[in-house]
Amino acid sequence: MWLGCVSASPIGQGEQPQSNWTSPDTPCAKFDDLRKPLMGTIGVKIDAAEPWADGFRRAIRFWNTVLIADFHEETDLKACSVRVIHGGAAILSSSNVAARSQFTDRPKFRGKIAVSPTVAREMSSAEVYAAAVHELGHILGLKHNASSRSVMYFLDLDGTEVLDDEDILELGRRHQLRVEIAGKHFLAIDQRSVEICLQYSLM
Repeated sequence: MWLGCVSASPIGQGEQPQSNWTSPDTPCAKFDDLRKPLMGTIGVKIDAAEPWADGFRRAIRFWNTVLIADFHEETDLKACSVRVIHGGAAILSSSNVAARSQFTDRPKFRGKIAVSPTVAREMSSAEVYAAAVHELGHILGLKHNASSRSVMYFLDLDGTEVLDDEDILELGRRHQLRVEIAGKHFLAIDQRSVEICLQYSLM
């Protein structure tokens, strides 16, 4: 069993929001673009090795079907918004944590996602992909979802999950959705299902 990511602690009334984890890795210069309703071009710098690199490339393609944005892999720190790095114990805080994202609403947000190469060895490619979709969801402002059907659930994703109506509604509050997505009650993260869904919606 692997833990998808570290849970956010609830904030009590009057408390300051918990700060993001930090790392010495230089952030992407355009991380603030992740907070914009219409994000435009979003470069993702993938410094993590396989199988994470492939998982994030697939996840980028998924998010391009959901939001009005151009997510793409980017190698230049001056041109990217998201940086995917290898994280050590100080960031991941447990040997079972596969990945951890910074949260857009917390102080010291720099658009970083840390992943564990060790935990990834115990995961299937579908699980790595689901974790990548999940962590990019956090980078886009989504929090954990209590439904185990949602890709934003915090534990043991296997690639069969969906963006549910709660996820889609929250995304729509923060960013501009593609017209095919707005109003849907769920969207499977499986790429083939997404492509079929979009194909039929355009007929």
